[in-house]
Amino acid sequence: MSFELYNILTSYGDQFAFNIKVNTKKILSELTQFDNDWAQYNPRKPVNRYGLSLTNYDGKLGPGPDLDSLDEYNIEHNVDISEKDFKVCTPAYNLFKEHFEPFKEWLFRSHIIKLGPGGFFPQHIDNYGLTIPSFRIIVPLKNCNPMNGYFLLEDRILNWEYGRLYFMNTCKRHTVFNPSMKDMLFVVLNVELTGKSLHYFLGSDMIL
Repeated sequence: MSFELYNILTSYGDQFAFNIKVNTKKILSELTQFDNDWAQYNPRKPVNRYGLSLTNYDGKLGPGPDLDSLDEYNIEHNVDISEKDFKVCTPAYNLFKEHFEPFKEWLFRSHIIKLGPGGFFPQHIDNYGLTIPSFRIIVPLKNCNPMNGYFLLEDRILNWEYGRLYFMNTCKRHTVFNPSMKDMLFVVLNVELTGKSLHYFLGSDMIL
């Protein structure tokens, strides 16, 4: 997909909220049933960060390419997999089913990220080249605002309303880190970039 559609999103801003909000208290309470299912995110690197898949290639929880750097995984295993190859819902998806079901058909690789104390994602850009297949939605769940946790988009510190769904322009350089002694939790959704998906998310009653 070309950047023509993506540029429609970014015309509203590099971070903006949708009129969809999950109940974080309920989500965090029910999330404890998956305490033994978290897997190291990008296990090649000794960083305190873990993932719990909402969608992957087989619907099972645990380690796999869905919780890895796809660029590094592809090079290491001589394969060519992408965000769109992870569309099967896991049991953890049911935590969000009430709110995500209307756009489930457009979900690619999606997961909950847990950054423990000192956990981080170094500065990076999520898409290179002349095409872009998906866009990112972030759902902050816990300890995502300063001073507990930081999202930096270029030189801007982002702030969030917990449980709210947000578009974030991850084609710009960004960094996430947890300087606190508490776990930082947020959802990353990769949503297929199509005219239909944009029509849904940019509907007249969908943007705050």
